[in-house]
Amino acid sequence: MDDTEITIRLTSDEALVLSDWLERVQMTDLSRLVDAPAAWVPIHKLAGTLDKTLPGIFAAD
Repeated sequence: MDDTEITIRLTSDEALVLSDWLERVQMTDLSRLVDAPAAWVPIHKLAGTLDKTLPGIFAAD
């Protein structure tokens, strides 16, 4: 398997919706749906990348 990186382009609104959904996935008992530990690696990586690129998600307003 090669290590070629994939680029995903989202609008700010799409990224915000995806970030919110990923947060809920990580905080709920969806381990029965995502049962392979390897599947959680890209989920956490994507969620972390969104958190860093969407500083407004942590704004008080």
